Amino acid sequence: MNLYVKFIWFTFTTMLVSSLIGFLVMNVYYDLNLKDANNDKNMGILIEVAEQLESGSGQPAETLSLLGDAGYQFYLTGNGRSEFYGGEYRERTLSEDVISSVLNGEQYHGISEFPRSAFITGFFANELRNTVGVPVTIDGADYALFMRPDIGLLFQELHWLFAGLAAGIILLSFLLMMIVARLLTRPIVQLTEAAEQMERESFDLPLKVKRRDEIGRLAERFTAMRTQIARSIQKREEFVHHVSHDIQSPLHRIQSTLSLLEKEPSTESERQNYYGMIREETAQISSLTKQLLILASFSEEDSLSEKVKVRTQLTAIIERLRYLFDEKGLAVAADLEHATVRGNGVLLQNVWENLLTNAIKYSHDGGLIEVTCRAGQGHVEIIIKDEGIGMTETQAAQVFDRFYRADEARSEKGSGLGLSIVKEIIDLHGGTVRIESARGQGTTVKVRL
Repeated sequence: MNLYVKFIWFTFTTMLVSSLIGFLVMNVYYDLNLKDANNDKNMGILIEVAEQLESGSGQPAETLSLLGDAGYQFYLTGNGRSEFYGGEYRERTLSEDVISSVLNGEQYHGISEFPRSAFITGFFANELRNTVGVPVTIDGADYALFMRPDIGLLFQELHWLFAGLAAGIILLSFLLMMIVARLLTRPIVQLTEAAEQMERESFDLPLKVKRRDEIGRLAERFTAMRTQIARSIQKREEFVHHVSHDIQSPLHRIQSTLSLLEKEPSTESERQNYYGMIREETAQISSLTKQLLILASFSEEDSLSEKVKVRTQLTAIIERLRYLFDEKGLAVAADLEHATVRGNGVLLQNVWENLLTNAIKYSHDGGLIEVTCRAGQGHVEIIIKDEGIGMTETQAAQVFDRFYRADEARSEKGSGLGLSIVKEIIDLHGGTVRIESARGQGTTVKVRL
């Protein structure tokens, strides 16, 4: 059973149960608060009728008939008479003890004494025992006179109107309920269809839900989630494509080099050259897999509560990479202030290593790399500047994308993942990283934590 049908049945059941409860409450309220007042009101009317009959003005039968036509039901008994005036009683049972007590001068309060019933309100019970009675003397003879309002007659002019009105209200309520149910469930149906399309990695189904309630907010969040998932899938496909290419290329070069070695090169220098090429390609694969492992293990749940001494980290990494500086004859100018940030020491160490490795890789031989650390008010700024080949403004804007390479010259030995890892780690720490670069004039990277 779908949500629409459930809503219809739930609302219909609610209306039915509410009507039943309302009727029961009405019964209880009548018995507790209105029954005695109704009894006393009718008793007052009956006493006036009895006085009118005893005064001798008019014929008793004509008076009672006239009052019966006006909306009352009478029962006159005694002295051999038993006559009904007005509407018919559904139930004419009345004990002889009651009649005898009224003939002996007592009043009968049958309306207030009518037994309580859960499903029949005493006000509508058209029974002879649900009356009031008084003794009355007509032409010197004693009688017992009983009376109750003729509810049927009183409602005769209006009951069809009330019935039609009630039926119309119920029908209109049901139709409106169906419309409201359809309006409520339509966006949910659309969300369900869109979710089913997402299972097949299809994200093109339009979702037109313009509401300002909970369903509208759910649709907005669903749309945002769907867009994010679509981007994630696209990035995943690009990721797999780039990884496959970046692993396949060095493997292909290794295979080609091994084929050349199998042909037994004529000189030892050629053989050593091929061995060097293989070592270089395996180092490239090793570097790529290392970066991929970092990306795979990267999580926002990593602890960021460690106090990291930035100067100590930068000094250690510069010393560790000293052999790379020496290979290209690079000079290092390090101006490092004492600075401490709260974060993840392992991740931040990876940031400095990536940035310094890039600076070395793309610097000209004999150039200068400047490393600066400044402690400001509530922040730390790290600047790494090289005098290398630089980048255009367009290239600098895309350099943090995974697997992005500015050109073949820059990407020959790179995985295209280093700076994207840097960006994700700095974002995780709530910091910023910016690149300022110009073609042929070097590159400056500014990290602010």
